[in-house]
Amino acid sequence: MITHAVTVSFNEAAETDRYRLIVFNRGGTAVILEHCASGYRLPVIEIPKFSRAAGAICEALRNRWRMPAILLFSTMVENTPEAAWAAILECQADTPRADEGMTWVPIREARATLGDREASALEASHAKCTSVVTGEDGEPFSRLGWFDGLKDWVRTMQPSGAELKGFEQMNGSESFSLIRFDTTRGSIWFKAVGAPNSHELPITMKLARLFPTYVPRVLGEHPKYQGWLMEGACGAVLSELGTVSGWNRAAGALAELQIESIDHTPELRESGCRDLRLGNLFGLVDPFLDLMTELMLKQTRVSPARLTRSELLELGVEVKDALTYLSALEFPDALGHSDSNPGNIIVGAGKCTFLDWAEACVGHPLMTFEYLLSHLRKDFEPLSQFESAIRSTYSRRWEAFVPAQEIAEAFRFTPLIAVFAYACSGETWRNQERLRLPQVPAYLRSLTRRMKHEADLLRKRTGTWSN
Repeated sequence: MITHAVTVSFNEAAETDRYRLIVFNRGGTAVILEHCASGYRLPVIEIPKFSRAAGAICEALRNRWRMPAILLFSTMVENTPEAAWAAILECQADTPRADEGMTWVPIREARATLGDREASALEASHAKCTSVVTGEDGEPFSRLGWFDGLKDWVRTMQPSGAELKGFEQMNGSESFSLIRFDTTRGSIWFKAVGAPNSHELPITMKLARLFPTYVPRVLGEHPKYQGWLMEGACGAVLSELGTVSGWNRAAGALAELQIESIDHTPELRESGCRDLRLGNLFGLVDPFLDLMTELMLKQTRVSPARLTRSELLELGVEVKDALTYLSALEFPDALGHSDSNPGNIIVGAGKCTFLDWAEACVGHPLMTFEYLLSHLRKDFEPLSQFESAIRSTYSRRWEAFVPAQEIAEAFRFTPLIAVFAYACSGETWRNQERLRLPQVPAYLRSLTRRMKHEADLLRKRTGTWSN
């Protein structure tokens, strides 16, 4: 099924996902097909498993076919390992070319020559991307032609004197889009968010107004697409920088941003930031661990061992006591980020820029720093020996608000509370439909075991501390 003309090669040991490609021309009147012994078939491409499909597929088309394209959506073709998914794209070339062994075929002819399964996938995909929606469109990026309209809008929003040179789709689906536009004056980014992350738009606009030093500058808002255009941040991604100085600068900047946010927490909550204040977390302990009691009983695997009901009851007491201890230290609530990781931080000359605020929250500030430290320990082992120094950089910024001794005391309890807050930060554990997916209960069980591990470590460090 795969020819050398369209297959992207990777390390043979790497796992890949296979996609049938349905690439329409700009008018949606033709689709590119691959020649085969029986006539035509949809080309198949392989991309690394767990990669961003839109970015990987579009990059492959640029490199192998020299074809600029935009992914509209993907769909399941068949529930088998053999190219179970189809990727539907729109070619962005005015005069599209076909690589050796490929040809552009009119839609009607393509339907007649393809096998039943591929013809059905082509027909359904063509109907979806050419459909006309009246009123609010929850899947605006699945329609042919949307990208032309976006480019026209970007030209009106881009910095004065800049001209578009090219683009690269980094991620995308029917309701989500992340595209980098290259201009004569640097890169600008378009991001659009649909359900379930539509709250990221008002959060981003609020942060851009309140804390312009720490987030990308917004050039314009696109309400129809629930999107915005922003300047690219100058500097290196912290995850790629790999230096102690970079981590120290990121830690200090995070503390400074959080300190600036203290007086703005009410409006941050109103903008859509999740409310993870300690009092609210206290009220979630019993319902969350009641659910985990049920999910532990449903575990079918012998290893890792289930947590018993008595262990979960004890864990609940320990989490509540840790929350009570933290509350007594009277840290101010501040802006937080439940997905604080080095891939979301740009370290530049004189400033750090924080990205991707879909998981923004208001709560105890040290939880966000704990998430960042967990990535340091897990993914940057050579740098983890400097954790104490990085922690000190963060802590010193807070000493104007909280005594150093109380900061150190708070750090005893935040590893446990950070895991609990992360588990509760979304609505996944309340969503019965999501809980029917086997991987979701398994993930929640793993987080609960991590909570138990942190509670055990806390007890060993401090003796019997819970009431």
